[in-house]
Amino acid sequence: MIPLIAVAHGSRDPRSARAVAAALAAVRDRYPELDVRLAFLDLNSPSVPQVLDAVASEGHRQAVVVPLLLGSAFHARIDLPALLAESRNRNPHLDVVSADILGDDELLVAAARDNIIAADVSPDDPTVGIALCAVGSRRVGANASTALVTPRVLTGTGWTLGRTCFATATEPSVESALTGSVESALTELTRSGARTLVLAPWMLAPGLLWDRACAAAGPLRDVHDVHIAATLTDHEAVGAVIVSRYLSAVAASRSLVAA
Repeated sequence: MIPLIAVAHGSRDPRSARAVAAALAAVRDRYPELDVRLAFLDLNSPSVPQVLDAVASEGHRQAVVVPLLLGSAFHARIDLPALLAESRNRNPHLDVVSADILGDDELLVAAARDNIIAADVSPDDPTVGIALCAVGSRRVGANASTALVTPRVLTGTGWTLGRTCFATATEPSVESALTGSVESALTELTRSGARTLVLAPWMLAPGLLWDRACAAAGPLRDVHDVHIAATLTDHEAVGAVIVSRYLSAVAASRSLVAA
């Protein structure tokens, strides 16, 4: 079996690594035939080079790397490809195949919607306002793509009020397009008529940035009905998308060999 190496961002907050590890444990339980391993880009171990070197030393000839990333920013475009290139140089007999990022897969969008409803929010209430919070990037295209997720989360519900916000500083031109800080997003929702506010993470796992976003919502919780939704690793959809990305990469790799 070709190893599936799930590559997470990494965090100083141990809750993040635990949440990702739990999601992968669920994948192993559901797909016991898969060889699932976890690696981190930064701040946690094992690192991507460590896991790839271990796979190579075990005699595997191929491995599939699945980036546990929601956006196509620095880590997806520069950081991880550089690490994979270095591994290919160290281990020339190991064919390292990079799968697509998790991205804005429809299963994850539906998971964000499910998590909002699970936060004691009615899907039929038009006075609900959703602030979808992502980490944020200085790459305009990445933030613009995230902003497109928010209306998709509202699809199929009675919700009509949504804003995108970021836990970190972003490109100013993006902030002007109904995006920006948590505070500004929630305030704008109340001005637009929302009576129930939801801060929903477009983030895989809990951590310091999500804590920062929740803290920013704190002052409004004193005067408004504010609900906090769970991060995506709490939902089984994450595991389903990981496996889907892996299988697609394996199939594409085999098609190239056959050609």
